[in-house]
Amino acid sequence: MSFVKEFTVGTKTKRSKEDLKRAEELREKARDEDSKMVTGIFKNIEVPGGDLTFTYKKYKEDNYRTYHFYDGMKYTIPLGVAKHLNNQTAQNKREYGKNPDGSPTLYTIIGSKRHRYQFLSTEFM
Repeated sequence: MSFVKEFTVGTKTKRSKEDLKRAEELREKARDEDSKMVTGIFKNIEVPGGDLTFTYKKYKEDNYRTYHFYDGMKYTIPLGVAKHLNNQTAQNKREYGKNPDGSPTLYTIIGSKRHRYQFLSTEFM
C-alpha cells in the first residue's frame, strides 16, 4: 500500500479586469466601514487594571497609529481597531499535563480561545 499521492499543480490564471475592479470596490467598502468611529469601554481581561499599547495598520493606504488604552476607560476609536481588540487578541487555551513517561508538558487545547482584551460598545446600551 502506497501513501504517496500524485497531483499536478495548476498554472495561475490571471483575474479579469472586472474581478479586480470588484475586489477593489469590496476592499474600499470594508476600509470605509472599518474607519467609522465607535465609542466603548476597554477591558483588560488578561491583567485587570492594566493598560495596553500597540501599533495598528490594516490597509496599505493607512498610516501606522499607536493606541494606548487603560482598563475601564471610555474611548472613541475606529471600528477596525475595536474588531481587532475583540477578535485578534485571543490565544489558544493551554494546560499542563504529563507525558506517558511522567515528564511535565504543556498542551494546547485546539478550538478553545482565551481572550486577552475586549472593547465593549456603549452605543447600543
